[in-house]
Amino acid sequence: MPVQPPPMITMDEAIQIVLEHTPTIEVVEAGFRDALGRVLASDVRSDMNMPPFDKSAMDGYAVVGADVASASSERPAILKVVEEVPAGAVPTRRLSRGQATKIMTGAPIPEGADTVVMVEDTTPEGAQVQVLKPTPTGENICLLGEDMKIGQVVLSAGTLLRPPEIGVLASVGAARVSVYRQPEAAVIPTGEEIVEAETVPKPGQIRNSNGPTMCAQVVAAGAKVHYLGIAGDTREDLLVKIKSALEKADVVLLSGGVSMGEYDLVKSAFAELSVQVHFERIRIKPGRPLTFGTLGRKLIFGLPGNPLSATLGIELLVRPALRKMQRMKDLHRPTETALLDEPFEQKPGRKQFVPAMTLRRDGRWRTRWVGHTGSADLLSLARSNSLFIAEAEVSRLDAGAEVQVIMLDEWV
Repeated sequence: MPVQPPPMITMDEAIQIVLEHTPTIEVVEAGFRDALGRVLASDVRSDMNMPPFDKSAMDGYAVVGADVASASSERPAILKVVEEVPAGAVPTRRLSRGQATKIMTGAPIPEGADTVVMVEDTTPEGAQVQVLKPTPTGENICLLGEDMKIGQVVLSAGTLLRPPEIGVLASVGAARVSVYRQPEAAVIPTGEEIVEAETVPKPGQIRNSNGPTMCAQVVAAGAKVHYLGIAGDTREDLLVKIKSALEKADVVLLSGGVSMGEYDLVKSAFAELSVQVHFERIRIKPGRPLTFGTLGRKLIFGLPGNPLSATLGIELLVRPALRKMQRMKDLHRPTETALLDEPFEQKPGRKQFVPAMTLRRDGRWRTRWVGHTGSADLLSLARSNSLFIAEAEVSRLDAGAEVQVIMLDEWV
């Protein structure tokens, strides 16, 4: 009797199953310089007030506000300059009415001063300065603690550390912080017909684009990658590489060898390793043959061999899992509602994710199919910044139809 294919599930069901089986990764300590892209596991509090003193926001002159409230070019306020305070220095003179301290941006405000006049509004004149415009009292001064106060939670647990947050860590002396460890993923493309990029393909061979693409996607999702090389179409070679991947990584990614062909060995390798398979086919286009299983806390994905299918499988299923492991809040790409620029037709039956270019015009998102020749056409994704969704039951979408669009313009 012919082997019956396993039942297909929807993409929504597949996403739910993957995320239900995705564990949170452990907490580690990292130096703030190495924490970019990580998620904080505990609150960070300030160890000081910021700024730690009243400081000047401008180059100019610290003054008593009442002295310059009515200054003008016709009747300038003339003040005696008693001191100059560069950034990093400390004032030594208390100001009185009729006096000014020349001050640089970031320098402490001298006692008695309550205003800083911008240097552009002044004219120096020997030991005096003429103030040519009025400056409201309190202007151009950053007050002690106005940015953050000692003991204040400045970054909460769950915060994704971007460049500004790294600066905040430095400013409060948080040289080491608790973060969720980067997950590690191992990449194994399979197939005797593929060779590495440095090789000139022989007849019947093609270069391996899946491996580099998958590795790049793993890194873009915030994980570390182990590239284990191409597995040939033998049981022994495949088992050796999968076992090595399970030792090195939290997530194992294979491409190819997951359909119903004689040399599609991934399914039998999973059985021999006692991988618990949760699904094998998804009702989508491209990428129907896609296997997901677990072995303990390890996630294992058998992705299609066609490059477009494999790339979309990682984008829609693996990337959210890698982000969940790290406790990132936004697991999925942003979506928008867009209008189709041109009609689109498909054979109904499977939900299709269509490589598209989506742009903002006249206050609306507009999208168009970039054209692709099939599930091997990786170049179509290189010409895309998004995917529009054609639902399974739809055979035609007219120009002007509203579609949901997954935005991919920030691949990294």
